Amino acid sequence: MINNRTEYAIRALWQLSEAKDYFSTSEAIAHAQDIPGKFLPQILSDLSRAGLVRSVRGYGGGVRLARPPEKIKLLEILEAIQGTVFLYDCIKGPIDCQHEPDCKLQKVYKKAQDAMKAEFAKVALSDLKSKKKK
Repeated sequence: MINNRTEYAIRALWQLSEAKDYFSTSEAIAHAQDIPGKFLPQILSDLSRAGLVRSVRGYGGGVRLARPPEKIKLLEILEAIQGTVFLYDCIKGPIDCQHEPDCKLQKVYKKAQDAMKAEFAKVALSDLKSKKKK
């Protein structure tokens, strides 16, 4: 399942998408998105390792999106923070289960897992932006 760190990561990236090409500090992001400040530096580090943000140290530094928001999919964010997410342990791989190999639930779990991943792979960060009313 999706944890709080992943939600914070999505909100932080959304905030960066609003900042366009400007660098933002983790403090500014945390304040704007009501994210606990102690978690955000590690989350941003994970996002940087995944190639989703670019960071610059020093005066005028901070973080910004490494790619346009329409090129960043929710699945990338989820996997950058949590790794591969499984709905149920038995679909991770071989386990010692008394119901193998005839378990019908495993097939249902796998199908749900694949549908979830496909949906997250379709949704870009830019899709989360609110539309301004005219």
